[in-house]
Formats: sequence, structure tokens, C-alpha cells
Amino acid sequence: MNVAGELRTVHDALEAAGTAARAAGAKAYLKSDLAFLGADTPTIRRLSKALAARVKAAEDEPLRALVNALWRTRIHEMRAVAIALLEQRVEALEASDLALLERLLRESHTWAYIDWLSTKVLAPMLLRVDALRGTLARWAVDDDFWIRRTALLTLMPPVVRGQVPFRAFAALAVPMLGEKEFFIRKAIGWVLRAVSKKDPATVAAFLRAHRDEVSGLTLREGAKYLPARDRKALLAEPPAPRTRRKE
Repeated sequence: MNVAGELRTVHDALEAAGTAARAAGAKAYLKSDLAFLGADTPTIRRLSKALAARVKAAEDEPLRALVNALWRTRIHEMRAVAIALLEQRVEALEASDLALLERLLRESHTWAYIDWLSTKVLAPMLLRVDALRGTLARWAVDDDFWIRRTALLTLMPPVVRGQVPFRAFAALAVPMLGEKEFFIRKAIGWVLRAVSKKDPATVAAFLRAHRDEVSGLTLREGAKYLPARDRKALLAEPPAPRTRRKE
């Protein structure tokens, strides 16, 4: 497969589908210093799906080379195609790809990439790549809050589906309960809210046990879909103010 040729094909298709207004709006919304072509999500999905089929059919499986090439462009939509390509070919990713994925995470600097990589690429990998479990534990205490957020959100899909026990999430989340970073507080609440739809008792018990540790944001998010009686009791008083724990 000609990586440079594929890169040009994807870029031209994105550029043709883009609009200046959409590019400006997306750039402002994401507060990004990347370049934007203004292509929409359906176009990105369509291109990545076609590209994934060509990658799978290629004898040399140039997945990593394409992802790296797309990412290096520093164009938002090209990076989005890179992540979508990883999602499409997630079954081809192994423990040896964790270094690549960590680099992409550290260079993301936005929830738009972090959340996508966490829930659609790393989450399915967790079920078959044992090395990722130890990696999540390391990420959970990383200095970069985006990496800590990744550790939390990677667990969300398998915990919701019952493929990973809730205690695995709690082990990573509890030490972060005192954090003041919005994206950490929101992530913990988001996972709790998602789990509560299938297992409200577990989430209610977790919030009761850590009532004086969780932030108001985490508590409101986590209790949102709990039975009215549990939600009312948990939200009756604001949680005690806490400072971020020192490591």
C-alpha cells in the first residue's frame, strides 16, 4: 500500500467535503491549535471505513504507518480518521501497540480524542490484552490529567457490560475523588451514571461510602439515574470540601 498516496486521497476527500464555516466552528468549539478542513463526521466515518478495508486487504497491513502519517499532519479531520481507523481495526492491535496509543493520547490535549480512544479503542483491547491492565494502573497516577481520564474511561464500557468488575473502576477512581480537575470529576461521574442504568445499587452504595469525598459535580452526575429515594438522600446536603490528595 502506498501510504503517501492514501494520505493524499483522504486529505483531498476531506477538503472537498469541508466548509469554511464548519472548520471555523469546530476549531473554536474544541479550542484547538490544529488546522481544520471542515469535513463532517459522516464523511470521516465513510473514509475511515473504506481505508480500513484497504488496510485489511493489503499484504503488509500498514495500519501503524497510516495512523502515524495521518496524525503527523496536525489536521483535525486527518487525526480523526486515524482514530477511526484504529477503531475499525482494533482487533489487529496488540500489547506492542500500547506505546503508539500512549503517544497519541499524550499529544491529544482534548476530550474529543481522549474519550474516543478510551472507549472505542482501548476499552475493547482491555478484554484481550493483559498488559493494558497494568498500564491503566500506571496511567491512573500520571501527572497528565488527560491520561488519568483515559484510565477511567477505558473501564467504562466493559464495566457497564459486566465484563470487568466495578471494583476495578473503584480502585482507580477512589484516589481521584478529591481532585479539583473538571475533566476528572466529570469522568468519574460519567462512569457512575452509565453503570447506574444497569446496576443502581452498586453505584448508590459507592456514593454513600464516599459521600464526603466526591465533588458536587461527580455526585450529581453519578446520582442522576438512581432511584428517586437514593438520589434525594445523596443530594440532600453538599459533599464536604476536599483538596486533591497528594501522591
